[in-house]
Amino acid sequence: MINELSFRFHRLSEKMPKERLVLFFGREEFSDNTKYLYLKALEQQGSFRCVWCSCEETLIAELQKQGLPCHLIAQETATETIRLFLSAAVAVFSVNPSQSLNGSEELFACLQGARQIQLWHGVSVKHLLLDLVQHLDITDYNFRRPVEFASRADCVLSTAPALDSFFRRVFGCKRIIRAGYPRNEVLLRPATEHEYIGSELPGAILSALLNPQRKKVLFAPTWQRGESQLLTGDINFITQLAKACKLNNASLFIKGHPVYVNQQDCKELSDTCFYINPSLDIYPLMTHFDVLVTDYSSIMFDFLLTEKPVMRLDLEGQTHRTFEPDFSLIPDIDFAYQYTDKNLEKTLKKALFKDDKKSLRKQMAKMLFPENNSDACSGLIELLNAEVDVVINENRAYQVEDYSRRAHN
Repeated sequence: MINELSFRFHRLSEKMPKERLVLFFGREEFSDNTKYLYLKALEQQGSFRCVWCSCEETLIAELQKQGLPCHLIAQETATETIRLFLSAAVAVFSVNPSQSLNGSEELFACLQGARQIQLWHGVSVKHLLLDLVQHLDITDYNFRRPVEFASRADCVLSTAPALDSFFRRVFGCKRIIRAGYPRNEVLLRPATEHEYIGSELPGAILSALLNPQRKKVLFAPTWQRGESQLLTGDINFITQLAKACKLNNASLFIKGHPVYVNQQDCKELSDTCFYINPSLDIYPLMTHFDVLVTDYSSIMFDFLLTEKPVMRLDLEGQTHRTFEPDFSLIPDIDFAYQYTDKNLEKTLKKALFKDDKKSLRKQMAKMLFPENNSDACSGLIELLNAEVDVVINENRAYQVEDYSRRAHN
């Protein structure tokens, strides 16, 4: 059954005059690749106008307070939102558009005349989008809607040749753009004042993070489909990790899903265990950590740029979905220490004090991020300028066919 509004807005979006306007979309919080590209584009003052769009009222209020151009997507701004979307030349995403737009078919239809650029949010060992059709139920609207939304991208970022075929396949997109991830810039240079928006830690946690007398361990498990059956989702494992950290004079910082652990749990575990809000943008703070512990989150690949050790869960014998994680999706380099509940303390001690995988991490980082990661945004801003030019020129172009009858002399 055709959604009349979506159908009309889609057609109107393809016909409406476009402005030199680039809209940026992200998560519920101010984070990820679009955040950093948006801020750099504002800083460089290119030939187009930038607007951050979000359904989150609190976030928009914060950006307005900082004097950053933004727009609240809400019922009371519906008409303004539709006009804004219909006039945009380019829309940039770093998560599924369905997430950024709260699943609105009508609002996404308003962007179909814009060039859609997908930066995505990390190197993946998960099967994504079109790859999941063979595993999940395509008749489920809540599955097929985000898959179809994401597959409309006009171009998709891939950081390295080793990843090109994966991103081509899962997005169904034939245009791959090469660049580093904008969010990774702050792993290699100091963050700016605006880049710290969304990264504010409570004073006690910040003091612990900056304490030079102790090592700092970041525990960041991945988001998983459905209920977690992995070791990393068990509070007993987190208790074990907290004890291992304390034995090694390390503070533990947990940035995980609140279903698995919360602030009260951390207080009860140890006085050197700290809970970081899952919505916080950790990237401007990531270089302060000495070791990353995860299961198979994409953060482990970005963390390689810090040159610090990575520990990932040894999934041998773990009960989980048969199709993920799939480490065949990335280069076969043994860059991470693998742990279980049996060897956790020993593995953590080695990673902290007897690290022997530095060269392998550098090798993996070079395979996944061969470009200039400290200035990933500049090339992408060139892309935005070029895409705006193309859309504007195509939008204004027309031809005249003259069939008038002329008198012959």
